[in-house]
Amino acid sequence: MRFLLPALLLGLLSCAPSPDRQPAELLGANATWGNTEGPAIDSKGTLYFTSRGSFKGIVSWNEKDGFKEFLAVATKEGPGGLYFDAQDNLYATATGEGQILKITPDKQVSVLAENFDAMPAQSKGPNDLTVANNGVIYFTAPNGYDGKAPKGTVYRLSPGGKPEVFSQEITGPNGIILSPDQSTLYVAHNVAENTSHIVRWKLPSGRMERVAVIEPCQADGMEVDRNGNIWLTCYSQGAAHLIDPNTGRSLATVTTAQKALTNCKFGRGPQQNWLYLTSSDMDRVTGYLYRARVPTGGLR
Repeated sequence: MRFLLPALLLGLLSCAPSPDRQPAELLGANATWGNTEGPAIDSKGTLYFTSRGSFKGIVSWNEKDGFKEFLAVATKEGPGGLYFDAQDNLYATATGEGQILKITPDKQVSVLAENFDAMPAQSKGPNDLTVANNGVIYFTAPNGYDGKAPKGTVYRLSPGGKPEVFSQEITGPNGIILSPDQSTLYVAHNVAENTSHIVRWKLPSGRMERVAVIEPCQADGMEVDRNGNIWLTCYSQGAAHLIDPNTGRSLATVTTAQKALTNCKFGRGPQQNWLYLTSSDMDRVTGYLYRARVPTGGLR
C-alpha cells in the first residue's frame, strides 16, 4: 500500500501532456521580432530575449507588463546570446559587429571585446555566451552550422582581459553552458546537417569529451537544470531534448509549433520550473516565445 499514493498522484499528473514529450505553450508572436534568440531572466523574474527582425535589439516580457522593446542594440543583425550576472548586468553577443557587450541595469552599454576573431574571413561572429560566477565569459563563434564549414572557435574572456582561444576543435560551436558546480563547460555543435553532438571540458583546461549524439538535430542553444541535465534546442526540428550528460540519453522532449527553435532558459524564483523557448518560422519573419512547465527547474 505504501506505493499506492505516488502511483495515484502520477495518474493525476498524467492528465496533462506526458512529460516525456510535451508541447510548449505559446506566449506571444510578433512580425517585428523576426528571429528570436537568447532568452535571459533578471533577478526580478523579467524575461529578456533577442529580436532580429525589423526591430533589432532586446525585448522584455513579464506577466504584468507583457512585451516591451527594451533596448535597440547590436543593430546590424540584432544580438545573439544574452546572459544576466548576479548584479543584473546583461551580457550580449553583437553578432554583426563582432563584439561582446555589457549592459547595466540602467541601460549603459560598454564593449568588453572586439577585433578578436581568430578566423575573420570565415567567422559568422560571436553567437552564444555564458558567464561564470568569477566573471569569466565563455562564448562561441561558428563558421557554419551544418558540419561543412571550417571548425569554429570557443573563446574565454577573463574580467578586464582580452578574449583567448579556448578551443578550435569542433564545427559549428553554438549553445554553451556551465555545469551547476561550474567545473564543466558544455558546448553544442553540428557535425552534419541533422547530426549534433554535445561536448564538454573539465575546467580550466581539460580534454574535450563527447557527451551525446542527437539525431535528427541541428544544435542551437542550451540550458542546464539543477540536477545537471542539459536542455538542447534543435533548430529546424521544433524540439528541445533533455539530455543526461552521464549517459547521453534523452530523458524528455518539449516541442514547439514553429520549427526554428533557437534557445531556452529557466525562469527564476517561483518560475524556476518554467522553461522559456525562443523560436521563429523557418523564414525568420515572425518571432515566437513559448514556455513549458517541466519537473526539474533551473539553478536560480
